[in-house]
Order: sequence, then C-alpha cells, then structure tokens
Amino acid sequence: MEKDLNEKINKRIAVLQGLMTLAFIILTIYLFCIQVLDIGSYKSKGIAMRSSDTRTLRGNILDRNGIKLASDEFVYEVYAHPTEYSKNRSPEVLAELLSPSLEMTKDELVTLLKSKKLNIITLKKGVSRHSAEKISKLGLREISIGTINRRFYPQGNIASHIIGFYSYLSQNSIGIENIGGGKLSLVSSGGNVQRKANGDIIFDFKTDVNSITKKQKGEDITLALDASVQYICEKELAKTIKETKAERGTVIVEDVKTGEILAYASYPNFDPNKFWEASQIDMKNWSLTDIYPPGSTFKIITVATAIDLGVLNEYSKVPDSGKMVIDKFTIKNHDLKEHPNPGMITLDYLFEHSSNVGSANIALMLDKDAYYNKLYEFGFGQKTGIDLTAESTGILPKTKTWYKSRQASMGYGYGASVTAIQMISAISAIANGGVWITPHVIKYSAEELPNHVQTRRVVSPQTAHSVTRLLAKSIANGKTPLNLDKYTTCAKTGTSRKNVTSGAAVYASAIGYFPASSPMVAIYVVVDSPKTGVDYGGTIASPLFRKIATEVGTLLNIPSDKGGSNV
Repeated sequence: MEKDLNEKINKRIAVLQGLMTLAFIILTIYLFCIQVLDIGSYKSKGIAMRSSDTRTLRGNILDRNGIKLASDEFVYEVYAHPTEYSKNRSPEVLAELLSPSLEMTKDELVTLLKSKKLNIITLKKGVSRHSAEKISKLGLREISIGTINRRFYPQGNIASHIIGFYSYLSQNSIGIENIGGGKLSLVSSGGNVQRKANGDIIFDFKTDVNSITKKQKGEDITLALDASVQYICEKELAKTIKETKAERGTVIVEDVKTGEILAYASYPNFDPNKFWEASQIDMKNWSLTDIYPPGSTFKIITVATAIDLGVLNEYSKVPDSGKMVIDKFTIKNHDLKEHPNPGMITLDYLFEHSSNVGSANIALMLDKDAYYNKLYEFGFGQKTGIDLTAESTGILPKTKTWYKSRQASMGYGYGASVTAIQMISAISAIANGGVWITPHVIKYSAEELPNHVQTRRVVSPQTAHSVTRLLAKSIANGKTPLNLDKYTTCAKTGTSRKNVTSGAAVYASAIGYFPASSPMVAIYVVVDSPKTGVDYGGTIASPLFRKIATEVGTLLNIPSDKGGSNV
C-alpha cells in the first residue's frame, strides 16, 4: 500500500519535473526569439526610443559673390510649468526674475504665468542666445528653454520674389526656398544617434563619431544674382515708383552671353523675415505671371525678323505716312503733329522716332506664318523655362486669327501679350549674336548646366549685328537719357496702353544692352501705370534705365567703348 503511494507520488513529481522542464525549454526558446531573433522588434523599438536626429540646418542661399541671402539660425523659446510653482516662487516672483531677460513688463508676465488652463505656458518666442543663457543661470525649475531653427534673411526685402521664404513651423515655402528645397535640406551623412534619458550619447561599436561631430547642414545654393546690382535695381525702382505714383514695376538685368539673371527686382515686394505680414499682391512676382502688350520695344523684334527673313536689310527704307487706316482701325505715330508725313524712312529713323506706321508696314511685308514662327523662336507664346515657378506663356495668337489690322499691330507691339522675362530674353538673344539662352537665376555647375539651360539660334550673326548698329545709331542721333556717358547703347523705349475701360493707364518701358561693341548685359525696365502727367517710356523708364545702367557698368567693371569703338 505504502509502495503504491510512493510510486504515485514519484510519477506525479516526474510529470511536474517534465512540465517544468518543458516550460523552461519553451521559455528559453521564447526569450531566444525575443532577445536574439527579435521577433517582436523590441530592439528596434528600444533603439527608436533612445534615438534622435542631430539638429539639421538648412543650406544657405548665396549670391554669385558668396554674400549670404538666406541662412538658418537657432532661436530660443521660454516656457513656464505651472505644476512646478511653489510658495517661494509665485508668478509675481518669477515675473520679477524674468522681466529683464525677456524684455517684458512684470504685469505682462504675471498675466501669462497665471494662465491656469495650460500645463505649459509659452512666455516668449525668438529669444536671443544671450537672454536664454541669463535665464538658464537662474536655475528655475518652473522655467524651461527650448531651441528651434528659424530661417533668416540678412538682406531683408532684397530679391524677396526670387529667394522666397521658408517656414519651419508650417513647412511652407516659395521661390528658390521651394524649388531648391530638396538640395537645401539634403545632408550627406546621417546624424542619428542613441541617447540616455539625460541626453548623453550612448556609444557603441556602430556609433559614427564623424556624423556626431560633423555639423549637420544641407547643401548651399548659389544664385546668379549679384547682390550689389540687385540692391541698386531695388532702390532705384522703388524710388521711381514712389515719385511717379505708379502701381508696380520691374527691373531685370541679364548677362547676354550666359543667360544668367544678375538682378531681378519686382515691386511691390516683401520682407521674408516677416512673410506672414505680406499680402498675396506683395508676394506675387507679377512680371513673371502677368502679361501685357510690350509696345514699341517690340519693334526691335519686328525689324530683326524682317532682316533675317531677307525682306529688308540694314540700309532699307520703309514707307511712313504718319497715319494709316486698316480694317477701319487707325494707326498713327505719336509725333504725328511734328512729323505729319515722314515719307520713306531708314530703320534707324524708325527706332529713333518710334514709328508705328513704319513698323506696321514692315509687319505687313512679312509672310504671317514666317513672322509667327520667328516670334515663337524668340520665345513668345511659350515659357522661357526660367528656374522659377508660376511663369506665364504669354499670348501669341495663331496666324488664322491674323486679320490685316492684327498683323499690322503686331509690328509695333500690340498684337501679342508678353511677360517681362520673355522680352529681355528675346532682346538678349540679339545682343548675343542671335543665340537665345534660357534665362536662369541659379548659378549651375558645368555638369548641371545642360539639364537646365538650353540655347538656340533665332537669327543669324549678321542680322544681330545689323540690328545692334541700327539701335546704337538711333540712340546716338537722338536726345535721350538712354545715351550713356561711357557706353554706346542699343536701346528702345515703349509705351503701351493697358486694357482698361477707363483712364489712360500705360506700361512705360525701356529695354537695351551695352556696350554695343561687345554686348555684355541687357536691362529691361517696366513701370506700370505712372501718374505724373507725361507718362511715356521716354520720360519715365528712360531715366531709370540710365541710372541703373550707369551703376551696373561701374559695379561689373564693364570697359567703356565710347570714343572710336567699332560697332
């Protein structure tokens, strides 16, 4: 009996031992799977909890000479924690201690500190490093300090439409900040590390010391803009806008040999450091998005087309009766009273006196399909491809809509609607010996250039040189501010009526390039709706062109070609 009982007990013990052994084996396998095979991804989760990215700075935006136009800076935010308040440091006491460093009144701080509905109270954003250090030295457990990145634009409003802005808070951006965002935020080597609860780095065999010690910063973008030239354009444009009580304006300066935009000023503008205060009108680069009739500046394109198609040559004369009627539409010259019937005029006379009738007659001499194709080659009716967003294609009507009066008006700048960047790119092509180049505001490396900048011949070198000589002669013969002291200038003014139901609002413009002997830069000036009485390209835009051209020549060290130059 006792023997049977012992056997039963031994069997039960053996079963329990077996079950315990099996449980131990299962537990061992389970722990092996968790700790070694990591079937629950606990290791990666733990690493993730301990990991943090080294703070990354956005790359700088620089001008062509290395002047900083946009960069990152660290700013500080000061917070209060109401749950940590004590009798010894009441809101009143804390306000007394913080007031000097935060540059806020005690009453302001007391009001904030007593915001009982919040667990964390933001006392002030954008605190300087010096002030943050002073607050930190106070050793207040009720107060904490956070560090954030902020985008900073040291030149203020300068080139705001080109640079744009970037907001870390909303991740919103425009301009180069948007277009080049991928490059500006690109960091070559990661800075992800594991940290202890106190923030100290956990070092192991896989820790990349270089990535920890290396400054984590995106790549820089260098623009073709020259900050000095940009400043002059912005300053003189704003001055003219205010003096003439105009609505808006633009000035573009282009290197005719490379297509690089050296300056691109558009008014109104805005301060990207305070972009939230700017209106949509302020932020809009109207000269890139809005279209308008170019007026008499387009006569350069008409004459160049006629010469290149073999319809005219540099020495041709065209009829100018001073006034003509086509399809019941009257075309007349602006100086009809002074010159009622000029007769057969030379092409330099046409430019000098800005003959509408002469230009209309040239347009009518051309085959309309050939004329259209040449205008399209010059870049009208299509985007230039400039490295900025929201560019308009302009309007170049198809030839099936070219009744006689439209073809005639095309000759003096009323048949098509253009953007400012289209106009300066077309004129720069003539200055560049007949080769059109994609305008661009970013300065690309030799490897990047073919992907962003295209070239095409639009007129022959002979045609380009003929037009250059004609323009230079017209400026030299006339009494105009476009006649510069140091340079032989090839330029033309324009005045075009706006499509408005009332009033006599105009676009006053001037476009040209210099020095004529070896063109280097082209400048385009447009002033929209000046209100000073005699509002023409010659009276409003020409003086502005002269001021900017004179400064640009000096800043870029362009040699003078006055005095015996061979144009």
